[in-house]
Amino acid sequence: MTLSRFVTGLTLSAYNLLWKAAVPLTRNHKRLKEGYDQRTLMENRLTPSDIWIHAASAGEAYIAAELVAELSGPEAPSILISTHTRQGLEVLEKRLADIEAPRATACYAPFDAPSLMDKAFQQVAPRLLVLVELELWPGMLAAAKKHGTAIAIINGRLTPSSFKGYARAKGLLAPLAPDFISAISPEDAQRLSRLFPSTPVEVIPNIKFDRIPSLDEPAAPVPSLFPGAEARTIYLLASVREEEEDAVADMCREILARDKSALIAWFPRHMERVEPLCRALEARHLAPAKRSCCRSMDAATSLIVWDRFGEMGGAFPCARAAFVGGSFADLGGQNMLEPLAAGLIPVMGPSYSNFAWVGDDLRDAGLLILCTTTGEAAEHLVRLAREPRGDNKILKRFESLIATRRGGTAATCKHLTRLAGL
Repeated sequence: MTLSRFVTGLTLSAYNLLWKAAVPLTRNHKRLKEGYDQRTLMENRLTPSDIWIHAASAGEAYIAAELVAELSGPEAPSILISTHTRQGLEVLEKRLADIEAPRATACYAPFDAPSLMDKAFQQVAPRLLVLVELELWPGMLAAAKKHGTAIAIINGRLTPSSFKGYARAKGLLAPLAPDFISAISPEDAQRLSRLFPSTPVEVIPNIKFDRIPSLDEPAAPVPSLFPGAEARTIYLLASVREEEEDAVADMCREILARDKSALIAWFPRHMERVEPLCRALEARHLAPAKRSCCRSMDAATSLIVWDRFGEMGGAFPCARAAFVGGSFADLGGQNMLEPLAAGLIPVMGPSYSNFAWVGDDLRDAGLLILCTTTGEAAEHLVRLAREPRGDNKILKRFESLIATRRGGTAATCKHLTRLAGL
């Protein structure tokens, strides 16, 4: 046994003890208490599968569903998809039903305690473990290695700051190295190669581009999402994170001061923020209404906090302007491709490092507006909302930019079938 493997083994033993102490404390955790029995394997939702795909949350779940759709057919492999969040599980259950994938199942991921993961891999016995984007869970990786399961990281991205953190544990990670990595950019590939020098790394287009439908025409609005709001100017605030709520509230106040017809639809990134967010907005005298309680969006309503998961995509075509969250705090930004697919130029704060792989090009093409202050963001949003809507200029520019970046799903699945021996 090499020194590196010995040290990694000792670290995993200590890691397992920490999990044993921590697991009972998670029963009342605001996110982890949902699916607790699945996470601890007391409720067994694991099924023997050829491929185990791990998708941390909703964003990764959409990518996992693309992989399942691409692999579907008469000889489709059996696939288990795990996730950490309720939103991720809801995405998976809906998408798997939509694409009619009877050989694919979804569940909460077990806690990463090595002893739990060992039991999980005994039950699933996958040929291949697929980690979407970059989720390096030591217990899961160690169990895969123990049971002879090939490991692939797909749609991989690694920011410079994250690389610095992982690099400190490079020696511990070496015995857990994956067998293949696909990276979404040459820069990400370089960082991932430095982290795992013995692993083949290939640059493959981001699968998120394949999720964007044909852009010949904007998607049809869903009127039922905004009943009674025909005369209103709808501003959509997408995936707002807790850390930036105060700043975004200031932006809302400025939008309402500039546009008396404004109807602001605030979509929190995490549903558990709905209640505390509403209380905070009430304290600021912004009078929020929850979507589930709002039957008509007439002039008496100016700010709606969305408490229905999964409706944001259908709301973009109804909006006249869109802000994308995770950007007015140092969080790296959320997905700015969704509003563009509906013909809206997204407005963001200064933080968008999670999407630098496309954000830089969008900015240079005039398809992304970055702001340093909430006042600047409000000014741009109101300006965009007043511009005519209905032509395809934005969509055509966006389509031109992404036309050569599709095909990541098919290219990735070729590697997955090879690694799984299918």
